[in-house]
Amino acid sequence: MSTDPAAPRQATGGPRIEETEVVAPLVVTTGRVGDAVLLRLAGELDMSSSPELLARITALATGDTPRLVVDLSALTFCDSAGLTTFVRGDRRCAEAGGWLRLTGAHGHVARVIEISGVDASLGYRPS
Repeated sequence: MSTDPAAPRQATGGPRIEETEVVAPLVVTTGRVGDAVLLRLAGELDMSSSPELLARITALATGDTPRLVVDLSALTFCDSAGLTTFVRGDRRCAEAGGWLRLTGAHGHVARVIEISGVDASLGYRPS
């Protein structure tokens, strides 16, 4: 038996058991709030889900409503790739004469936004 803690475990007398990590996908839904588009994010925003979100933001920004409110109340994780997506998304919206605003973050996500300074640059509102 391996002493490497990262090695797959094997049950005594049974089949080999591989440990897997369950990743919460990013779910994005859209709606309207006044004259802006509301994006509700749920799940995890990281380097694997950021490109899809940026593509969606870019499509909305180049459409008829370049004003986006991003609701983070159901977002459970956000890393630096997610923060970069928000900043790039805001730039895409600004190029089209609009803006991107964040709202509703809590816990880890709110802390990451505040520590990074993204809250000041994007007009973050906790609720």
